[in-house]
Amino acid sequence: MDRTIVGVGRARTGGLGALVALAVLASTAAAAEAQTSGEAGRVGAARRDAAQHRLHDLRSGAVFTMTNARAGNEVIAFERGRHGKLHRVGTFATGGTGSGSFEDTANSLVLGTAQGEAAPNNLIEEGRLLFATNARSNSISVFRVERRRLVLVETQPSGGEKPVSVTVNRGVVYVLHSGETTDDLFDSEGGVIANCTTGTPSITGFTVTDGGELTPIADSTRRLSGRGTSGCAQISFHPDGNVLVATERLANDEGMPGPDGDEGVIATYVRNADGTLSEARVSEATGEGPFGFSFSKAGDLFTTEQFDGPAGPMRGAAASYTVGADGSLTPTGPSVANGGTDTCWFVVTDDGRHGYTTSFFGDGRISVYRIAPGGALELQEADAARRVDVGASDISLTRDSRYLYQLNSLDGTIGSYRVKADGSLRFVQKVRAQGASAMAAGIGLAAS
Repeated sequence: MDRTIVGVGRARTGGLGALVALAVLASTAAAAEAQTSGEAGRVGAARRDAAQHRLHDLRSGAVFTMTNARAGNEVIAFERGRHGKLHRVGTFATGGTGSGSFEDTANSLVLGTAQGEAAPNNLIEEGRLLFATNARSNSISVFRVERRRLVLVETQPSGGEKPVSVTVNRGVVYVLHSGETTDDLFDSEGGVIANCTTGTPSITGFTVTDGGELTPIADSTRRLSGRGTSGCAQISFHPDGNVLVATERLANDEGMPGPDGDEGVIATYVRNADGTLSEARVSEATGEGPFGFSFSKAGDLFTTEQFDGPAGPMRGAAASYTVGADGSLTPTGPSVANGGTDTCWFVVTDDGRHGYTTSFFGDGRISVYRIAPGGALELQEADAARRVDVGASDISLTRDSRYLYQLNSLDGTIGSYRVKADGSLRFVQKVRAQGASAMAAGIGLAAS
C-alpha cells in the first residue's frame, strides 16, 4: 500500500491540515490493522491446517504411489487433508527393486484388505493392506497401513518374471508377470520395445491372511493366451471373486472375426475352490488394444482401448461388458471414443454413474463418461480437467468418490481434482511425488 501523504504540509492545530493528516493516519492505521488481521487470519488457517495434518490418519484418507527405482523400490505416501489436498508423509522401502522404466501396466499398486480392493478398483471401503509389485527383483510386497506410516509385512518371490499388476479377493492374491527380459524402452536401433512381448507372460496365485501374510498356491501359474505377443496390461478379480480378468492389448485370436489388423483380447479365468484357476476363456475386445480396466460394484466391466497407442493419435476409447459366471463377456455397446491418444486407465465412481479415463500421449487428458444403468457408456466430456499434460497415467478415486487423483509418470506429479455432482472435475492442487523421469519410471496410484 502507498502510504505517502500529499498536501498536508505544516498542519495547524485545529485546522484543515490537521484533520486531513489525522484522517490519512487513521486510514493508514486501519489499513495496517486490516493487513495484520489478514495475515493473522492466514497464519491461523495455516496453523489449523497444520493441526489437522498432525491429527490426520492414513487409514482414513491417503494417496500412495511407487518410485519403481532400480536402486530400491519405494512407496510414497501422502495423507489427504482439507479439500482433497495432499501432504507428504514419507517413503517406505518395499524390500525389492523396480525396473527404472515405464511398465505400461495398470494396478501395479493396490489398496484393500485380504477380502478385496479399495483402490484403484473402488469395490470395498477399507484399505488396511497395500500390495506392491517389484518389477526387477521379481517379488511382491505387502504393507500394513497404520496411522502415520506403512509397515512392511513381507516381501517374497512373485513366482514369475517381472510382476507388473496385482489383484486380491476373498483371501486370494494373483500377480501378473509380463515375462519381460529387458527393462529398456528402446532397442539398439531406436525402435520401441512393446511391453509384454519379449518373454512369456503368466499369472500366479497366493493365499493371503487378514494380516497380509502370503503363501504360494500350488499349481496356480497360468500362461496368458497371447504368449510372447500378449501386450499384457492388467489383471483384476470381478467383485464377486469368482472370475479373474486379464487384458492383452496386442494379442490376436486368428479364429475370431474382426477387421484386418484388429488386435487385443480379454482373457477370463474361473476361480476354483482351491484358489487355482481354470484355463483361459478368450474374448475379442470390442475395439482395439484393451488396456487398463475397472468394475462397478454391480459387476460391470469397463476397459480402456489404446487403438495403437501413440501410433493412433486421437483414437483412444473405452468399452463396457457384462461378465458371466463362466467368464463369458457380453458387450453392452460399441467402443466410445474420447479424442485422446493412448487411453490406458479407467476408474468408476462409487455409485457407478461415471467413469474416468486418462490418455498418456497427445495433449494428455482425463475424459469423463456417463454410465447407464445397464453399463453402456456415453462420453460426457472429452477433455475434462485442467493441468493435465503428456504423461498422464494411473488414476484413482477416493472411497467416497469426492476426489480424483492422477499420476503423471513423466514429470513425477500427482494432480488432485474435486468430483462434482454431475461428474465434472474441478482442479484442486498439483504436488510433486518424485523427480521427472524421461523413462516414465513412476507407476501405480491408490487413493482412499
